[in-house]
Amino acid sequence: MFSGSPAQNGHTMDEDTITDLKQFIASTVSQHTSGMRDSIIGELRSDIAKLDSKIDNVEEKLEKKIDDLSTYVADALDTGNEEMAKKLDDHEHRIVRLEKRVA
Repeated sequence: MFSGSPAQNGHTMDEDTITDLKQFIASTVSQHTSGMRDSIIGELRSDIAKLDSKIDNVEEKLEKKIDDLSTYVADALDTGNEEMAKKLDDHEHRIVRLEKRVA
């Protein structure tokens, strides 16, 4: 190719040649970066799909735990209400007996 300065070897580049080289370089860089961009976009889409799957899995587990917790709380409230009703009945019977003794 060229060796030395353009003046030494008798070759000079005119403006058209320089413009052509610029266009060639820009085109080459664009092609290479376009492939990289497509690759990066593909990897990002794959990563997003994996994250979506993990989020779905976490949501399913969370829903089950919430359902279990709701059931546990409901059962505890029912048991507490039954015990409270028994105590109220017992107190009512005791009050009635006390009232009969006083009367």
